[in-house]
Amino acid sequence: MTQLAITDYFPVPVGEIHMPNAESLNDGLKARFLSWERNEPPRTTVPTPVVKEAVYESDFSLFRRNDPHVQQLARFCLSHVGEMVMRMNRYSAAEMRNLRIYDHSWYHITRKGGYTGPHNHPMASWSGVYCVTPGATDAAHPDSGVLRLFDKRAEANMYLDAGNAHLTAPYSFGNMGWNLRAGQLIIFPSYLFHEVAPFWGDDERITVAFNCWVREADQASDEPLVKMRSGEG
Repeated sequence: MTQLAITDYFPVPVGEIHMPNAESLNDGLKARFLSWERNEPPRTTVPTPVVKEAVYESDFSLFRRNDPHVQQLARFCLSHVGEMVMRMNRYSAAEMRNLRIYDHSWYHITRKGGYTGPHNHPMASWSGVYCVTPGATDAAHPDSGVLRLFDKRAEANMYLDAGNAHLTAPYSFGNMGWNLRAGQLIIFPSYLFHEVAPFWGDDERITVAFNCWVREADQASDEPLVKMRSGEG
């Protein structure tokens, strides 16, 4: 009797990791970001069409700042992008050494009532969010500041019955959300639509976001921030 074959055809890889002993780094980043927000001249980057409310967004060159805290964070984030690239493409160590990773990176400071509307990043392959501080929690708003990734299968739940209502992962469907914790990094494919739900704390929710694209060394037109090696960015 022939056995039924079940294959995973449309899964989405999402990476998650916590930086160990991140308290000192996050304290330093918070102090710098709040200072830069107050003291730097107005940003000259072209506004994006993404809807934002009560959100301060820096320019997109954060990881190129000559600041030890920022450089420590850049190494942490991009090394794990490199790990995602290596594992998801099954690249060898030699293949990884021939790759270069480029990024846009910036920080967000979100205050009470602030949110970022649904969007994706179509000109990159991997995106990520690192949490410097999640801000104060609000028992009345359990989804305050939630980072939400949207299920890309828009019609997956068009009809529900006992045959498909309780599918197990990775076949289940629905959006995924994180109440981020300080030091937590989420990496996901840039094509995924995502949002930040309204934040209701009385302080600040501070995160770092980045988009990455990868080129072979002979296709690189300028010097990347990081040359990828085996298992790191």
